[in-house]
Amino acid sequence: MAFEIDTLTLMLICLILSFILSEIFYKLKYPRIIGQILAGVLLGIPFVKQLLPENSLGELKVISDVGIIFLLLLTGMRINVSKFRKSEKDSLIIAVWCACVPLAMGFGLMKILGYPNLTALVLGTALAITSEGANLKVLLEDRVLNTRLGTIMIEASVLDDIFEMLFLAVIILMANGTAAELLMFPVKIIIFVAVAYLSYKFFPKFLTLLHKEHSKIATFSGTIIFAIIVAVISLKLGIGPMFGAFIAGVIIQLSEKRYRQEKKDEVNELDLMVFGFIVPFFFINIGLNMDFVSIWQNIGMVLLVLAVAIAGKVLGALLTKPFTSMTWKQSYLIGWAMNSRGSIELVIAEIARQSNLISPVIYSAIVFMAVVTTLVFPFVLKHTLARDKTLMY
Repeated sequence: MAFEIDTLTLMLICLILSFILSEIFYKLKYPRIIGQILAGVLLGIPFVKQLLPENSLGELKVISDVGIIFLLLLTGMRINVSKFRKSEKDSLIIAVWCACVPLAMGFGLMKILGYPNLTALVLGTALAITSEGANLKVLLEDRVLNTRLGTIMIEASVLDDIFEMLFLAVIILMANGTAAELLMFPVKIIIFVAVAYLSYKFFPKFLTLLHKEHSKIATFSGTIIFAIIVAVISLKLGIGPMFGAFIAGVIIQLSEKRYRQEKKDEVNELDLMVFGFIVPFFFINIGLNMDFVSIWQNIGMVLLVLAVAIAGKVLGALLTKPFTSMTWKQSYLIGWAMNSRGSIELVIAEIARQSNLISPVIYSAIVFMAVVTTLVFPFVLKHTLARDKTLMY
């Protein structure tokens, strides 16, 4: 009897492969998500992928979709709102320019090449995004997080998270909405803001009741239920469940101060479950859907997207020089920091792919770009610090 790969076996294979690769990259001081994406890439090699049953791949996609929700939930829970409130003028200027310049360049590139507006907007949005998590890890490991430049890099990335979610909501609406729904978008946003405000007022009281039980299970379950309720409301309004999950995460983070780790070696239970089991399937699914044939046949396009992505962030940072207190060298280094990706742009790319807004080659180019730009910044920072560490102050 031939060995058949059922869904549970496929999940096990995915988890083992992603675990091995992510730990290898972690030892090399790179984000674990690179290994998880590469696990999907290996499983997506044509002669390997054809061995995997279609029904199991479909069920894997369902888990991947859940992974997107929880990834955005944790993104909201990890945003340092107090730091956002205290952001300096330099951070705001850098965040705006480093989002708008690559957005415009990516949009312009697609239009020059003859792509429709929605495809151009998706690529431009993917190029505009910065990964706060990737930057935070690199700066911590090089012990320059609390320097003046390190603080500005993180503050700009935090502000960029807000832009990301607005971009994501617009992409979801444009992907699935009619003309009438687009006109109703401002009304839906107002309704959702009202829901978010009421949730912000209600959730702390709900959390207090849960804490009275002194049960971690009740608190954990109640928090998850609350997050999914907000995500469902966001879904029903046509904004998308990811946006709702993100806002729910922000509300939870504001309500539960104990969410933040008290000791460096302690890991939050939700982080363990989400990053250890659910989210890997999202990044694996991204790798699975990379089209190797399209990349090889369109390697020029893939490299062009990568070049525009890097140039857009660096140019955006350099253009802020007249309006900030940065030197040219500092602005240049910040440009490379803002190049780190590997987060929400992958969510946007996946949604766009499922909605047929982008072709397989554009999708693969975005994934390739996210991986490469995430890998590059640590090298640039280490090289810069070896020559002149005072740039960070």
